[in-house]
Amino acid sequence: MDVYVAPEVAAVADLYEGLLGTDAVQRTAVEQLRLQAERLADGHRRRHRGAFVELSNWYPRLAASPAEEIWSAALGDEDYLGTVARGHGYPDWTSVRPARPAPRFERCVDALLAGDRPAVAELLTTDPDLASARSHWGHRATLLHYLAANGVEIHRQRVPRNAPDLARLLLDSGADVAAQAHLYGAGRTTLGLLLSSSHPAHAGVTGELAEVLRAAGAPQPA
Repeated sequence: MDVYVAPEVAAVADLYEGLLGTDAVQRTAVEQLRLQAERLADGHRRRHRGAFVELSNWYPRLAASPAEEIWSAALGDEDYLGTVARGHGYPDWTSVRPARPAPRFERCVDALLAGDRPAVAELLTTDPDLASARSHWGHRATLLHYLAANGVEIHRQRVPRNAPDLARLLLDSGADVAAQAHLYGAGRTTLGLLLSSSHPAHAGVTGELAEVLRAAGAPQPA
């Protein structure tokens, strides 16, 4: 499948290698994020590129800081836990609840971001409620939100080149183009996220995907 993966997205996926995918579906949100926080702490010590991306995006004090400042920062367990929590749509670690992922939803997200239209279509046919289902993470994103590659888990900010076609499939299956996910501290629609995301732009799909969303009645972002 033809999928655009930005270097920073690939770095975060590499940081958490072995913690994502099938095994993650068996864990609660608390269990999964504790493991990721431990890996983030180790990556920070090792100066792993993925740790830099996570901390510069989701640890407020280090946002947009130069690399040396991030590598030299003295951080503790609560800092790493807070970072991975914010990276999954929670305001802080204390807001994380032991929710369990829905295996079919997770499988559909993975198929969607791989650009596997037949797999997505089959899952939607088998379980039509998936089109309007929401993630168990704090952001509560729908499948459609994931196509904007913005605000959701960084390792999942992949952009399939057939994103416009996948969006049409989701919308034809009942996805709500005006649905809001709790991202960046507020309710965000797919169109708003798309227009402020660099990944779809680099993949060359922003224009066509925006047209699909607008044709379906997407509200104009504020």
